[in-house]
Amino acid sequence: MKIRNAARTATASMLMLISTQALSLELGAGFEGSATISAASNYAWRGISQTSNRPAIQGGLDLTHASGFYVGTWFSNVDFPLAPQAHTEQDVYAGYGFQVGKLAFDLKFTQYLYDNASALNFGESHAQASYTAGKLGTFAAGLDYSNDTPINDSDSTIHYYGTYSQTLPQELALSATVGSYDFKDDGWVGGKDSKYAYYSIGVSKELYGVNVGLTYTDTNIGESSCEAFAGDKSYCNSILVSAAKTFK
Repeated sequence: MKIRNAARTATASMLMLISTQALSLELGAGFEGSATISAASNYAWRGISQTSNRPAIQGGLDLTHASGFYVGTWFSNVDFPLAPQAHTEQDVYAGYGFQVGKLAFDLKFTQYLYDNASALNFGESHAQASYTAGKLGTFAAGLDYSNDTPINDSDSTIHYYGTYSQTLPQELALSATVGSYDFKDDGWVGGKDSKYAYYSIGVSKELYGVNVGLTYTDTNIGESSCEAFAGDKSYCNSILVSAAKTFK
C-alpha cells in the first residue's frame, strides 16, 4: 500500500511538473509559474514526523503575479499511526507578499486536505515579517492561526516561530527555526501539556541544479507524550536528508 501510494504521488508530481513546463511558455501579464519535486528521508512538520519516520515524495505548483498575489498547491505522502486511513496530504493556499521599507511581509491562507480522512482537514491563516540585515543574514518571525483544528476538539490553535537564514562559504545555505505550537486544551500533546516547542537547523547546497539538504529537528515532548500525540516515541525528533528540483 505504501509503495503504491508513493508511486501515485510521484506520478502526480511528474504530471504537475509537465503541466507547468507547458504553461510557462504561455504565461504573461506579470504571471510566473514554477513546479518543484522533491524526495526526503522523512517528512517532519513542526518537529513531528508525518510519515512515521519513513521517506516522502513531495511536489508543489505555484503561480505568482508581479503584484505580490500568489496561489499554489503542495502535496506529500503521509503515514499517521493514529489515522492510518490517510495516505496523502494536499495543501492549497493563496497569499499576498509585499514590502514596506526593509521589511518583507507575507499573508496567506492554507487549506490542509487528507485523502480518505476528511475529518483531519483544516484551514490556517498565516502572517510573517522578515528583515534582511546584509551580511548578518535574514531574520523572520511569524504565526499561524486555525479555528478548526479537528483532532481532540482543539478548535483553535496558534503556531508562532522565528527563523534565521544565512549564506555560508562554499555557497552553503544555513537555516534555523524555533517555534511553539499551542493548543486550546490541556492534554492535547499527551500528559497535561497543551503546547510544545520545537527547533530545527539545517544546511543545503545546490548541486547540478538540485538543492540537497541535511536537517536536524527536535521537540521538548517527552517519550510517553510523543507516543500519545504522534503514535510512537521516536516521531518527535529526526535527522532528514532531502533533494529538490525546481522548474520555472
